[in-house]
Amino acid sequence: MKHLGTRQLETNRLILRAFCEKDAAAMYRNWASDSEVTRFLTWPTHESENVTKSLLKSWEEETKKEDYYNWAIILKELGEPIGSISVVGCKEITRTAVIGYCIGRKWWNKGITSEAFKRVIRYLFDEVGMYRIEAAHDKNNPHSGMVMKKCGLYFEGILRGAGHNNQGICDMCMYGMLREDFSQN
Repeated sequence: MKHLGTRQLETNRLILRAFCEKDAAAMYRNWASDSEVTRFLTWPTHESENVTKSLLKSWEEETKKEDYYNWAIILKELGEPIGSISVVGCKEITRTAVIGYCIGRKWWNKGITSEAFKRVIRYLFDEVGMYRIEAAHDKNNPHSGMVMKKCGLYFEGILRGAGHNNQGICDMCMYGMLREDFSQN
């Protein structure tokens, strides 16, 4: 495995790039201030754009690290961030990346998150050398699982009481994909 960091990636509709402090207004407006978007996430809804700006300042610093992967999802036609996708955990010994994502409500059910996730999967397998990609969602948020299935991850089971988010302790639905699964798609 060779860590390469948050390199810019592209799809037909999207640019995936590192966040910068100037993204604060768009991030706050498009998803971080929306309690419906953050409902099943592990971080609270942002109370102000200053909260977002402070977070982005720290992310910008983290981007210098080669083992840090956190992309702004930019819809080309809009030209500003509408969501994020990142490696929220990495298990070096098994070369496993744990993926997390969120997107503004206005862009739900348009295939954007799965388009971004598929591109990140290809990057992590083909360029970084990951062996396994995994993701999990609160059992009460099945739409997130639909994204995982659409990207080729397999449902592996429910971990009872294993997660915590803005709703409290929750059951987590686990999905995974191995490199050989990806090459068969």
